[in-house]
Amino acid sequence: MKKKITKKGYRVLAVVWALAAASMAVAFVRRLPQFSLPLFLLAALSVLIAANFWQSFRRTPEETVPDLFSAPPRFSDNPVLFDDIPDPHTKPFNKNSEENTHE
Repeated sequence: MKKKITKKGYRVLAVVWALAAASMAVAFVRRLPQFSLPLFLLAALSVLIAANFWQSFRRTPEETVPDLFSAPPRFSDNPVLFDDIPDPHTKPFNKNSEENTHE
């Protein structure tokens, strides 16, 4: 199952790729007298990827905070929240155990 990227995640990706595109553009401009096609293609690709992440960031809806009181909590093991009946499989509380002595 594909994990959904949040709006915050798209913003981080967009900033990182924008910085990468800026870095590649600076490298291309510094080597402009010796034109390098691979460097130009990397700079162009970085700009396109950064633009794509910025568009995804703008299209992604805001994260909504779920209302905690709209539905009761779900428990996977036991649907009973408060159980006054002791569990027969657990040992009774031993007051004389070493763990409970605070001397």
